Amino acid sequence: MAKRVDCYICNKENLARNEIGLNKKLIGRNVEKFHCINCLADYLDLSVDELEERIQEYKDADCALFE
Repeated sequence: MAKRVDCYICNKENLARNEIGLNKKLIGRNVEKFHCINCLADYLDLSVDELEERIQEYKDADCALFE
């Protein structure tokens, strides 16, 4: 069973695989504190829409971090 990952900023529970993948892709594979997509957008000064576009780009490129 996979370990449950929560957002360490807002405490959103059980982040989606794509949120976890985005943290690893944009912050680094060794990231220990994960952000939900909303908090990650604030942290990176991007919009949620921009992050969702990146998720789709990574999916289209068959990146294993995304479903």
